[in-house]
Amino acid sequence: MKKSVFILWCVLMYNTTYAQRFDFGKVSEEEIKEEVHPIDPEASAAVLYKKATLKMEYNDTWLYVYEVEARIKIYKNEGFDKATVRVPIYQVGVGSNEIFSNFKAFTYTLQNGKIEKEKIGNDAIFDEDYNEFWRYKKFTFPNVKEGAVLEYTYKITSPYINGLPEFYFQEDIPVNFAEYTLKIPEYLGYKSYSKGFFQLQREESREVNQFTFSYVPKLRAGTSALGSHKTQNSTVNYTLLTTKYTANNVPKLVAEEYVNNIDNYLTSIRHELEAVKMPNSEVKTYAQNWEDVVKTIYKYDRFGKELAQKNYFEAELNPLLEGVNSNLEKAIIIFEFVKNKMSWNTNNGYFTNDGVKTAYKNRTGNVAEINLMLTAMLRYAGLTANPVLVSTKSNGIPLFPTRNGFNYVVSAIELPEGALLLDATNTYSSPNILPERALNWFGRLMRSDETSEEVNLMPTKLSRKVINMDIKLNENGSIEGKIRNTLTDHLALQFRNQYTEVEEKTYIDQLQNQFISLDIEAYSIQNQKDAYKPIVESYTFTKSNAYDKIGDKIYFNLLFFLATLKNPFTAESREYPIDFKYPTSNSYTISITIPDGYLVESIPESAALQLPDGLGKYGFMISQTGNSIQLRVTSDVNFTMVPALYYDALKQYFKAIVEKETEKIVLVKL
Repeated sequence: MKKSVFILWCVLMYNTTYAQRFDFGKVSEEEIKEEVHPIDPEASAAVLYKKATLKMEYNDTWLYVYEVEARIKIYKNEGFDKATVRVPIYQVGVGSNEIFSNFKAFTYTLQNGKIEKEKIGNDAIFDEDYNEFWRYKKFTFPNVKEGAVLEYTYKITSPYINGLPEFYFQEDIPVNFAEYTLKIPEYLGYKSYSKGFFQLQREESREVNQFTFSYVPKLRAGTSALGSHKTQNSTVNYTLLTTKYTANNVPKLVAEEYVNNIDNYLTSIRHELEAVKMPNSEVKTYAQNWEDVVKTIYKYDRFGKELAQKNYFEAELNPLLEGVNSNLEKAIIIFEFVKNKMSWNTNNGYFTNDGVKTAYKNRTGNVAEINLMLTAMLRYAGLTANPVLVSTKSNGIPLFPTRNGFNYVVSAIELPEGALLLDATNTYSSPNILPERALNWFGRLMRSDETSEEVNLMPTKLSRKVINMDIKLNENGSIEGKIRNTLTDHLALQFRNQYTEVEEKTYIDQLQNQFISLDIEAYSIQNQKDAYKPIVESYTFTKSNAYDKIGDKIYFNLLFFLATLKNPFTAESREYPIDFKYPTSNSYTISITIPDGYLVESIPESAALQLPDGLGKYGFMISQTGNSIQLRVTSDVNFTMVPALYYDALKQYFKAIVEKETEKIVLVKL
């Protein structure tokens, strides 16, 4: 009891201390000497504090000024990556970029019992491009060692008040204290969007301020327009709303199995402009809907104009379409033509860089050039085709109507048989089998009439893995057999992406290591480069010391090297959805021939498992005829994304699978 009270007192004192320690440049000796994090002893680094203040300034137009400071503690070598900081800067053209200023950064260490302070110069800041909208200001702290404390501050001045910076209260290291303060005048209305699971504290206060602005007065009915164009100045009182968000002792966000992008769950907050109401002016609304987003994007030359381009592909495309009447057949011909013609340069974005004509000529381009080109060709052939905006898994999930939340584009065709999603950047993709990077919740289909609709990007069709295996047990402890493995849809795409360019010998070596000293011979593969057919691989194998023999008894696992040995879900609880990437169906049919002179003494029982609400099912069916044992194992996961509320059920389900598949059969010698 006394120990618990003492720990609670330490935590409370720790919170109070850090809530007061906000003076930039005043790093204490205690902070440098601290060897482990008080709450998370395994942490390699921690944010001692981070805070940001955002305020508005008016000079003919509104600007926001965003000031940030942070202090980081390095405990272990594994935390050295925190010595590199990237600050995102929004850019859309020359002369209209955000301004990065007031930069200061220092490394603090102890040398001979004294605090040494090393400054980072401005010449240590580098620009790093991310995409057409964003670049990074990147800097790395010098002289970083275990125990060092790093501190930095900077200011961003931006005219882009429609979207305010996203502030992260959580990271992959502990955050002792975080604070975000916004000072917004009453003339600007913002809507906040938060994500993550950590509860923030929120405080609001109001005060009256003054500012002077310029305006053109409105005419009254019946008055002369003479001089009405003159700008007038006015000084007014206004209410300043201050909102402060704080968080204490935010735990590090730990990556778990089956999470598509852990950063999607970092606790953060951002604000989008809803309306502006200046004195003596009408209300101007900015709350966008999807139609506004579509209309804006289509107006950009590097999107709408490029999509409308023709007269560069007809000469090659027309002969391929001659005599073809089926829309589905036309779609596949065009899709394959673009895949074979073009090479993706790995650049994302829904705007073209060099343009579709140049990309077509050079046979290479970014994702927009390739898939807008594809969409244009499909339309040329008379199909109802439209681009679909996508945010890749690494880019996050757009939570509201926005053009900046997307960084990718695919093509969609509306056919009587249903909609087809196409991505020609991947040689081995096929209709409705998108690359994994694009399987991120929902996309936005954009029509030329400025309407749009949500498109589910998550696969619903089961990708199948079917294994047929014949095994013979030899009395010397070895086994021999043959396998036929069939993969369809996304499982086949994953295989092709991973192994098609790998030498066969290298792949076989990997397979032998995966199955622990399996000797593989007579390997063959079918349809490796045909995206419309399943992958089929076959081989024979032998394995020494494949089972246990004690006295006159033999013990072995019925699935041998195919058994599930580890439960992927071991944590006590889980907050994040479980992402299986795509629905799957695994089916193993195994025939085992036991040695002559042996009979079965004990054998695992057949079993069936069910997940709630049709999420999945498992079957383990066994039978014996003479010296042959037949086993059929099926395992289906019917959904891509499973809510965290099913975590306990999944945990118990996979625990039962591991227990069943590690049970042994016992043979006894006659």
